[in-house]
Amino acid sequence: QQREMVRSHLESIVTQCDAFPQGTRVVVFGSSANGFGSPSSDLDMCLQLPPQTTLQNDEDKTGALAMAKLAELLEKGGMQNVDTGRLTARIPIIMFNCARPLATEGENPLMECDLSMQNPLAVLNTSLLLAYSRIHPVTRVLASIIKRWARARDINNPSKHTLSSYGYIIMLIHFLTYHRRTGTGTVTTVANPSGSNNTNAGTVIPLLPNLQWMDPNWLQSPLGTPYQELPQLPTNVIQHPLEPTAVVNTYFYHVADHASLNSLQQKFPSHDLSLSILLASFFRYYAYQFDFKRHVVSMHSTKGHGLVEREVKAEQHLWKVYSTTLAVEDPFETFYDVAHVLNGGNFHRLRNELALAYTKIVEAASGMGEPKSGMELIDWICEPVEHEDNS
Repeated sequence: QQREMVRSHLESIVTQCDAFPQGTRVVVFGSSANGFGSPSSDLDMCLQLPPQTTLQNDEDKTGALAMAKLAELLEKGGMQNVDTGRLTARIPIIMFNCARPLATEGENPLMECDLSMQNPLAVLNTSLLLAYSRIHPVTRVLASIIKRWARARDINNPSKHTLSSYGYIIMLIHFLTYHRRTGTGTVTTVANPSGSNNTNAGTVIPLLPNLQWMDPNWLQSPLGTPYQELPQLPTNVIQHPLEPTAVVNTYFYHVADHASLNSLQQKFPSHDLSLSILLASFFRYYAYQFDFKRHVVSMHSTKGHGLVEREVKAEQHLWKVYSTTLAVEDPFETFYDVAHVLNGGNFHRLRNELALAYTKIVEAASGMGEPKSGMELIDWICEPVEHEDNS
């Protein structure tokens, strides 16, 4: 409710700016809207111009001049600490703080906000992640634990050459869409350990559907019908907002209504999934099983096509083929490595942290040490890392 009140207030300010066409909207994207955020998440927003319209100034190619005018109105409208230092970026951004409506005692009275020019890819990406978060609550719970763990262990800061929260969400969705039940309470990959395709693919149902590759017709079939994926990815191409010569395929199955969501929830139930087993399996998969030298973490890995090979990414997009660090493919901008900020030393630290988290869960499950409740185990896994005092 607070975020919607802020968004609505900003949209009313935008309507007062003559640099933008009438009907320009303010749209929320990112963690505030994708189902994987927290109450403390920053509020990321972008402007959405009406179809077939442009800025009033035809020479304002990036929108920086229009955004500068808007920044002045934001200050007059009560926004605090308005920062226009990133108006020269390829997608101009205004950063500011907004008084939090209906703030409660002890709550930060200011909300950190970013407002950028049109960013259709970010909005579509938010819709894709939101669809995954809505299918069953296990995904959201796992994401919150993994993000808490990464922050506590100091491996969640791109400015320090560690992975972003977005990168961890992609790792989680890859894990859930690329694993299946074994029938004995544990999980395993949907394809062969080598990453090649599974010859009995139709009998395998992943924990979470791959919304870019699942056959929509299968979703309407009776329960028990063998799972089906599309033989090739359909196309829904848009112009890349930053690369004039590039286009991006943004196709995915949109969860358009309650009927679609109910069908997904029936075909992919979560009542029998053990949170502790899934969390342990996630840490084990990336600490010991995933071959970072050969493969790329990708939401385009499927039971039919197997894992995405590094060699393929090197041929298509000139990625480093002999790199020993983590590579994470963006689901739409498949040429972009979300983990490019990660250096070799921090990659090895990440793998050590993954292994340590897995070891803690195994120790607790085997009865070693004092018995721990579920929350005590999570607190133990997410124990803040101790830094050496160099003073």
